[in-house]
Amino acid sequence: MNPKYAKLFERTYIKNMPLKNRFVMCPMTTFVWNQDYTLSPAQLNYYEERARGGVGMIILEGQAISPDIDPHYAFAKIAGTVEQKKGWGPLIDRVKGYGTKVCNQLVAGAGRNGSPALGKIPSASAVPLFFDPTQLSYEMTIEEIDFTIKAYATAARMSKEIGFDCVEIHAHGGYLIDSFMMKSMNHRTDQYGGSYENMARFVVEIAKAVRDAVGPDYPILFRFVAQHHFELGRTVEDTIELIKIFDKSEIDAFDIDSGSYETWDWMFPPSYLGDAPSMEDAEVLKKYTDKPILITNNITPDTAADALEKGKADYFMIGRGLIADPELPGKLLHGKEKDIRPCIRCNEYCIMKAFTGMRPSCSINARALQEKEFPLIKTVDPQNVVVIGGGPGGLEAARVAAIKGHHVSLYEKSEVLGGQLALAATPPFKNQLHNFLDYLIRQVEQLNVDIHLNTEITAGSNELKDADEIIVAVGANAFIPPIKGIDRKTVIEVLDAHKKRRGEVGKNVIIAGGGLSGCDAALELAMEGKDVTIIEMLGDVALNAAIINRIALLKKLNEYNVKKLTNTKVLEFQEDGVLTEDSDGNRQTVKADTIIVSFGTVPRKSLADRICEEYPSAKSIGDCVTIGQVGETVRAGFFAAWAID
Repeated sequence: MNPKYAKLFERTYIKNMPLKNRFVMCPMTTFVWNQDYTLSPAQLNYYEERARGGVGMIILEGQAISPDIDPHYAFAKIAGTVEQKKGWGPLIDRVKGYGTKVCNQLVAGAGRNGSPALGKIPSASAVPLFFDPTQLSYEMTIEEIDFTIKAYATAARMSKEIGFDCVEIHAHGGYLIDSFMMKSMNHRTDQYGGSYENMARFVVEIAKAVRDAVGPDYPILFRFVAQHHFELGRTVEDTIELIKIFDKSEIDAFDIDSGSYETWDWMFPPSYLGDAPSMEDAEVLKKYTDKPILITNNITPDTAADALEKGKADYFMIGRGLIADPELPGKLLHGKEKDIRPCIRCNEYCIMKAFTGMRPSCSINARALQEKEFPLIKTVDPQNVVVIGGGPGGLEAARVAAIKGHHVSLYEKSEVLGGQLALAATPPFKNQLHNFLDYLIRQVEQLNVDIHLNTEITAGSNELKDADEIIVAVGANAFIPPIKGIDRKTVIEVLDAHKKRRGEVGKNVIIAGGGLSGCDAALELAMEGKDVTIIEMLGDVALNAAIINRIALLKKLNEYNVKKLTNTKVLEFQEDGVLTEDSDGNRQTVKADTIIVSFGTVPRKSLADRICEEYPSAKSIGDCVTIGQVGETVRAGFFAAWAID
């Protein structure tokens, strides 16, 4: 083990519960439970894989304590019953053998995050609902509060009886219990509103009821946000006053998060927020309690080791990172940190798929939540597999085929592996994307894939003649439209601007094309102090980005004063700038030293088709078929290679 990570693997305790390391898996809803809301085989396999990978504790995704508190949990008809307790049992059996502790997170309701389509939504007070501000929640009655407190006690007692090591009270951003701790959402005039003590009372009473139900030695965790990051949300100063009260309650540890649905980018922080953006909150709150603090949001092994050394936090919660690589803690323990597959924080498959009603997974780990369906088993009949293209899709295909025991040759026409990703991953906020590319290259090298650089393959290449299987991942080319002046020396294609022609980029820059690639380039250059303007013919920029990522990106573009001209066409590239025309027909020349064009890419489909026509065993994947995000390409590479018997 690298000595700098040694303290992360010291045996520690929460209450009397021992933990083998300081890594905790975040509670993350998978949406793949059984119809009766019990844990499904997919969930059991998924959690077992993370326990096998060495995480110290798993906090189970939120479990409803009753179907009668909030209409969002009415479907969980067995919540609060013996049937629910029995449904938890298989998880305990799957995980305990690995020495991983399991915490049951208990949830009461959605609060103002709820949908009025499901019925009347209880909250601390009658306030506008987030998803439909024209509708109001209603103020919970004292009787409903008492019922909720008793339901928590019942669920906690059942959790202990079935074998969970601890429980966690859920009070996440804007949900039911959190609404009692927000001045803007709690307008009550009874004992549950007004002062900090009153706003904290619901939590304190829940914790007391849970303690009475589970006994003096059983750990009780509490998950809440340090700050909501929007104008009407709770501030860190508010949370300091609350944690002073909670520190004297029956709560044993604090699980700290950030954000709310008003600030999705803080709930699921994308790459633009960098490493460990909530660590400062943990450091502040730790001054007001001696109880352990668990912190989440873009935690890496290095940020965890540094924070532990400086006393900023005690335990480090990893969510998407453990979806990307369930073996993260184990690899770190055994000195294989360079073999950790790093989460690229894209939110595409883990978050956005779930929110759009599809099965969640991972952009760079296609086996996530499908662990048993896609085992990587060594073949008894090795094939000669040729992979054409050394971008992320080709590298993943080569990796998987080699793991399965096939003889793999990879051909890349350029002098380096990585394809377009090697250029696009240069900005500092793309550090995890860069690390992922390093990971892929390291894996194919360790697996003894026969790598050929500076080798362009066509349908007539001799290298294909002895192949049993061919995977074509030749990617795409930049789209260069026939706009007058586009061949000027001051005009640079966006990928070249990242690296090859970086030194030619002047002080005043125009980005022609406001898609995700153009916006990333604009932000990178603006962070370096350049004056940047984006010109986009559509009504807004970065419309092809996932909504969570786009929120953070737009904030960053504004922070670094990137100007945006939307509904504007580029008519001509001139010596000193760009001639444009807006939607009203008005023309102007926008001055610039350098123009970076980012008009998208076009698949190298003709080459891919010719190879597939020549060789029936060949299959095309990734951008040479359809232009997509990194995850689509990587997953296509995985499935193509996995299917080779």
